[in-house]
Amino acid sequence: MRILAISCLVLLSFSAWTDTVKIGYIDTQKVINNLPQYQQSVGQISEEFEPKKLELLSLFKHIELLRAKVNAINNTEKKENLQIELSKLTLLEESFKKETEYWQETMNTKKIELLQKIELLINNTINDLAISESYDLILYENAAFVSDEVNITNKVIQRILNNSL
Repeated sequence: MRILAISCLVLLSFSAWTDTVKIGYIDTQKVINNLPQYQQSVGQISEEFEPKKLELLSLFKHIELLRAKVNAINNTEKKENLQIELSKLTLLEESFKKETEYWQETMNTKKIELLQKIELLINNTINDLAISESYDLILYENAAFVSDEVNITNKVIQRILNNSL
């Protein structure tokens, strides 16, 4: 009997507690993808690296043409004369590899810096929203299920957009 009474008391207190707790959920990927700041910055990064990308593609095509030229020669004497071409090809390939790796690392670094700035913006907006609308708990990432009543992703996006204008 005591256990039943305690269980009822726990259920009643839990029920009362849940009525006063305000919980929200945020789909951070959706927030990031909907931010004009993110879209503009990704566009700027792409524009910034477009000339280098074209240069590397041109270098790659040149390497492929040299390789095809060397492979097409059947005459041994001519192949010996093409040792210079082969050494150029090797140097070009090494240069292409180094430049491509550097270009990719630089681009990734810029994207990481961008995401860090956006993460700070999102976290500040979530904190402001949580305080202004009296949320007790806000969750994000890896939620198994989230009802529409607690999903505040669109509120966060809207608040960021309103503060950006």
